[in-house]
Order: sequence, then structure tokens, then C-alpha cells
Amino acid sequence: MSINTDLHQWDHAVREICGDFTTTPNPSAPFIGQIKLKNLGGLGVAHIETNAQRVERRISDRQNDEHCFLILQTQGVMGFDNKHDSEFELHPGEMALMDSALAFDMIPRGLVRQISVHLSRDRLQQSLGRLASFGKISQSSLSGQLLHNMLLQLSFENAPFSASTPDGCALQEAITALLKPALENQDADAAELPLRLLAERYIRRYLNDYRLSPEFLAREMNISKRKLYRAFEHNGESVARYILNLRLKQSRMDLIRTDQEPQTITDIAFKWGFSDVSQYSRAFKRQTGLSPSEYRQSREYRL
Repeated sequence: MSINTDLHQWDHAVREICGDFTTTPNPSAPFIGQIKLKNLGGLGVAHIETNAQRVERRISDRQNDEHCFLILQTQGVMGFDNKHDSEFELHPGEMALMDSALAFDMIPRGLVRQISVHLSRDRLQQSLGRLASFGKISQSSLSGQLLHNMLLQLSFENAPFSASTPDGCALQEAITALLKPALENQDADAAELPLRLLAERYIRRYLNDYRLSPEFLAREMNISKRKLYRAFEHNGESVARYILNLRLKQSRMDLIRTDQEPQTITDIAFKWGFSDVSQYSRAFKRQTGLSPSEYRQSREYRL
């Protein structure tokens, strides 16, 4: 089943395929909305493309809430808001699990594409014991990586294979089996450490990634930026300042290392996530009063 970019047809098809959603078009751009449902032996995979301003999941007596939507973002950025205290953004390659029994908003940031695998809500609940009903799915575990690879294969609209009913059942079982440890891994991370310590662990993991920022960190941790900021404000330090200080500390250690061939200032700057050497040198001098090269030459400033 597929539709063109007519809003009325889009609304009708979305309700037929996904349930009770209401779409608000972007007033500043011609509406784009395409949805195709691929039936893989009884397992529905919806291929979705839209530039709507907002797509809202409403709760009503008429709604079909028999599914959970396992989403893989393939293009653009989609914001999600459960209308209470949880919100996140889904970037290309990221996954999320959404419960059709809940109300939530999807906010495309321009033109977006994604697939939505329609999993039996009852079967998921029987397997998982409870539903992690709203949120991103981490790829930090082997199960998360395998689940991502499976969804990536399902995202190809013109894949040269068909699926029988046994195939569809096997797919649902395999996805459910991978979901359980992937979600348990996330729960263990969240329960194991206070939020501030958990954030610090993520920061160390991504410290040499130039993309690391409060926004990036909040996405990876599946929390709002407000919640992340509050976790650091208790100690009177911003998350951005914490990241910068840790990067500078690590770079100072590299500047005075004697157990290996000295690295260039530029190599050290890029190694610790600075976008250019000038930015690094300015930040370094503000903190130490010396340029990186002066610091390297001065033995008294060793850590």
C-alpha cells in the first residue's frame, strides 16, 4: 500500500497502516508524505517519508493499540515527545521502541525517512514481562548491534526476497529475542549509577569524538537536555565545562608524555575532539596561562 503527497490520502493511509495519528503540515513548505506497508509473512514494515510539522498519536476509544512500533531512522532527524517529561531525537541509524497504547508526538526536523516494524504488543509483553514503551534503544551491546543490522536489512524497500508466514513469525521472534537483552542492558546502565556518574561514563567513552556536546550526550543517554543540565548544576559546573576541562586535562598528559614519540600539537588537539588547533590553543591558554607549546617546554607544569 502506498500513497502520494496529498494530505487527505496521507491521513487515511497512516490510520489504516499505523492507527490513530493526526498530521499537521508544515506551513512553510509543500507537504510531502509517503507511506508504504510491506508485509513480510504477517510482519508489517512501514516505510515512511514526510516533512510534516507534527504527527500526533492520539488516545481514543477507536484506536488500534495492538502493536508496538520498532523504529529505525534512515534519514533526517525526528523529535519525539511523550507529552510528560520524556523527549528525545532520533538521528539516522538510531532506533526507538514506541507503544501504540500511549499518546506521543513526532516532530520531523525537515524531511525525514524511517521504517516502523509493527510488533505484536501482547507477544512483546509476554516475552519482556513489561514494556519499555517509549524511548531509544542503545546499540552499545551486541544485541543492540545485531538488532540494528536486522532493521537495516528490512529498510531496503526493493530487497529481492519474499517472506512466508513462518518467515514472519521467525522475524518477530528474533527481534523480540534481541530486544530483551538490549533493553535490559539499558536498564542496568540506568540503575547502576546515579545520573551524574552515568553521564561522566558516557563522556569518557566519547571524549575524543568531535561531536560530543550536551546535545549529543543527551541523545546518547536518552534523556532530555534539561535533565542532563540539572545533573551537573548540583555541583556548580555545566556539562559543557566538564567536557572541556576533561579534554584539556587529557591533552596536558599527552603534551608531557615521555614514554613515546612526542605528538604534534595539532594531533593532540584533534585527538581530544577539538575542531581546530586555534580553538584548542585558546582554551588551553585560558586555563593554564601558557600555550600548549610553552606548557610542553616547562617541566614545572607537569601533572
